[in-house]
Amino acid sequence: MSRAQLAAVSFLARYAGSTHSLYAFQLREWFAWCEISGLDPLLGIQRAHIELYIRHLGERGLMDSSIVTMMHAIRGYFRFAHIDGLINADPAVYARLPKIHRDESRTQGLDRLELTVSSKSPRPSPSTTAPWPTCSASTPSAPQKPPRCASRTTPIPSADTASCT
Repeated sequence: MSRAQLAAVSFLARYAGSTHSLYAFQLREWFAWCEISGLDPLLGIQRAHIELYIRHLGERGLMDSSIVTMMHAIRGYFRFAHIDGLINADPAVYARLPKIHRDESRTQGLDRLELTVSSKSPRPSPSTTAPWPTCSASTPSAPQKPPRCASRTTPIPSADTASCT
């Protein structure tokens, strides 16, 4: 077993299940690229080699977020090889990863402006207002879904006599 394979086995021993499978796949991809490029997967690797591998992943058509994911195992592999004394320095620590720009229109929750506005607005004290609307109906025997209220203090007009307070 080569030093590179020993480092891979030592790194993968920390993980189980789907994480182990994913990291093993990512390391196989790294080892295959190193073989094609004529490099030892562990010894003599420099930051430039890792950045060339990152470029290779991009040229294969992977999205930036997938490239960052593919690099998790590679970076961990070198980090632990360095910790275990198999290499003198970690070449992956300063390798530049692609920037991932999140599309805020697809995320749920408040954006920065909404968060700022909501944090500055006065809030009712918890002792005077229930955290949920209280509903009453004139026909308690009929199971009903509680009505949705636009605000906690204004009733919603409805066909039955249910109201929110």
